[in-house]
Amino acid sequence: MASEKEVKLLDFGVSPFGVRTRIALAEKEVEYEYKEEKNLNLGEKSELLLKSNPVHKKIPVLIHHGKPICESLIIVQYIDEVFPSKTPILPSDPYARALARFWADFVDKKISQYALRVWKLKKGEELEETKKELVENLRTLEAELGEKKYFGGEDFGLVDIAFVPFTSWFYSFKAFGLLSVEDEFPKLAAWGKRCMERKSVAKSLSEPKKLYEFLSARRKRGRKGEKARERSEIVVASSILLDHRPEFRRTTRERAERAMAEEKEVKLLDYWVSPFGVRTRIALAEKGVEYEYKEENLSEKSELLLKSNPVHKKIPVLLHHGKPICESLIIVQYIDEAFPSKTPILPSDPYGRALARFWADFIDKKFYPSMNRIGKLKKGEEFEETKQEIVESLRTLEVELGEKKYFGGEDFGLVDIALVPFTSWFYSFKVFAELSVEQECPKLAAWEKRCLERESVAKSLPDPKKVFDLVSSRRKTRGFE
Repeated sequence: MASEKEVKLLDFGVSPFGVRTRIALAEKEVEYEYKEEKNLNLGEKSELLLKSNPVHKKIPVLIHHGKPICESLIIVQYIDEVFPSKTPILPSDPYARALARFWADFVDKKISQYALRVWKLKKGEELEETKKELVENLRTLEAELGEKKYFGGEDFGLVDIAFVPFTSWFYSFKAFGLLSVEDEFPKLAAWGKRCMERKSVAKSLSEPKKLYEFLSARRKRGRKGEKARERSEIVVASSILLDHRPEFRRTTRERAERAMAEEKEVKLLDYWVSPFGVRTRIALAEKGVEYEYKEENLSEKSELLLKSNPVHKKIPVLLHHGKPICESLIIVQYIDEAFPSKTPILPSDPYGRALARFWADFIDKKFYPSMNRIGKLKKGEEFEETKQEIVESLRTLEVELGEKKYFGGEDFGLVDIALVPFTSWFYSFKVFAELSVEQECPKLAAWEKRCLERESVAKSLPDPKKVFDLVSSRRKTRGFE
């Protein structure tokens, strides 16, 4: 096991993402050196931070034996893996781990996004819409908690660590006249109090009244220069908003198990052109897993899809022994853990796994949103700006690839699986956006060709010209061509 003394944390006091890291370190009883980024609120970042996280330039950053680990949920999983002697943060069962990752991801996409925005807004339509989304998402989270002590049952774990830092913000929500979590969500409020009984939480959370003073000062300064005062962690929203329904009061596991019969060991609910579905198909092929493929009509979603993924109502969904796993990167990691006998998708080294998760996350947060947006834009200034964002993201990925065969070196793995489905869209970029990946990023183009030599990739990727026909049809429908 790695020495516990060689640990540093670059952080900013009130950051809920930094608090996650502090709680995880406290749970594992890891001693570390804390380095406060004191002037982060003024847009000033230390040389060490910029060197340690040159991609996002954000806190928190955990430095272990001189190696940086970035993005809070990735850091927490790294801490769990590299310091395994203490109480585990993630459960040992692959399905339970997948559920924990799903709900932690939900907190990032659907809670933190609105919690970090709602206090900045002036009264008006946008504030009311943001408040409504936050309330609905908290309701969904409370339904998942149910009567359990913690989100994982009796065990304090990843989802609790992901969400509990935001309980410090509840006082501010009430003081700003936004909502009273205690009145509207008594189970979440009670859960927060239980969490505060843990030493790891009590000593890590920001004091609510001090946080309120900090937020009040920022509200008074207004939004002038907000871009320069970049918040500690950016969470890109999913392109599809949640459509929660009050009747979903049972846990995800209970809803799914009651809804589905176990006809086949493995089923995949998917849509042929979805790059996220392609990820799942490649992973299953790499592992040699036979499965039943069920094509979805996304304009008229099946009852099975709605029952299997009642939160997001999206594909892909993997059903294994009747149990649903959602969100493509979570599915790929589940496949790796549930079918360990074949070539691993993630490396065995915890730091290697953290790096793989970081770059896969980068693809979802930085590359995909721009790629998804450009097809919906008319040519003009915003179109060109989005095109440049795509190029910059691809160049960043190309730098990471370097001279390696695959992103993980000689081994095809998670980052390759995360990115390669989008190569089917490169032809469309070239035709309608005049963006040639081969010219802009020749190393990525060569990597694409190497990936296509793998049977798992070649048989899973859709035909680029069929993708272009679909993109072209949609642009014509929008009156762009």
